[in-house]
Amino acid sequence: MLQVQFYSLLRLLLKQEKLELPAVAEETVEQLLSRVQQQIATPFLQKLIDCDGQLHAGTIILINRQNIHHLDGLQSRVLDGDVIAFFPPGAGG
Repeated sequence: MLQVQFYSLLRLLLKQEKLELPAVAEETVEQLLSRVQQQIATPFLQKLIDCDGQLHAGTIILINRQNIHHLDGLQSRVLDGDVIAFFPPGAGG
């Protein structure tokens, strides 16, 4: 199983903290994001990814506490037992 965790404004938007999904062999973060969106009625991908399919500046996605920017970005693989955390870009002042 994969545990997907939502943080910050994303958690408020989706009204849930986490989602558990079965692992899929050879799945990337990009593919996982699409699969998560299929499971959740509220649109959220536009909060994390721009129209060119790139992460918005400030978006943080962690696999087992490791930032995907230090792995293979959206092409990073997720494995059974992984914890994936989605943090939308922050704002404030």
